[in-house]
Amino acid sequence: MDWLDTQTQALLQGEPPQKLAPPTTAEFGLVLLRKGMDHRRLVRAVSRINDCSDLAAASLLGQPLPLIVNPDLEYGDALLGQFELICCDAPAAFVNSEVLEQGDEMYLTSLFHRIGKSPEFAPCTLAMIDIPETEEGRKFGDQFLGVAGAALQELVFPFRIDVPFKKARIMKHWAGRIGANLECDAILE
Repeated sequence: MDWLDTQTQALLQGEPPQKLAPPTTAEFGLVLLRKGMDHRRLVRAVSRINDCSDLAAASLLGQPLPLIVNPDLEYGDALLGQFELICCDAPAAFVNSEVLEQGDEMYLTSLFHRIGKSPEFAPCTLAMIDIPETEEGRKFGDQFLGVAGAALQELVFPFRIDVPFKKARIMKHWAGRIGANLECDAILE
């Protein structure tokens, strides 16, 4: 860059200019399709997703399904919210916020019905063989089974549970990472 005049060099090597417009990010709505059996865990998940009190989360969960948990999340937050809910055996979908706002009720009802019937949310049985007595094992038990602290040591292994297929896949992945052992015939190795 020796051939450029000093003023041009300074412009090219200086700090980039501030952007005049904020970056655009798609917004998503997180929609609960079915409730899991453990209401306490579901309240905790919604409270985490919406960064709200348990009382506000419980009130929201009192509404009929399909239920818009949060109409305005960034993609990563919507994905994390879906994860939190499936860990509670509560299938959820996230769709573009504009679709939620502008879609007619019949279309949305049909869409959520089809998503809810997805093989990802079909029940499957898994056998929990062992969970290590480590910090990671305790987090695994709390996140996926709702069993925290000393209650994890009271579990009698092996045991079988029915969970949505999506949850089984996620549990299998995390079990491998933390040294837990589970089996699920529905998951092909």
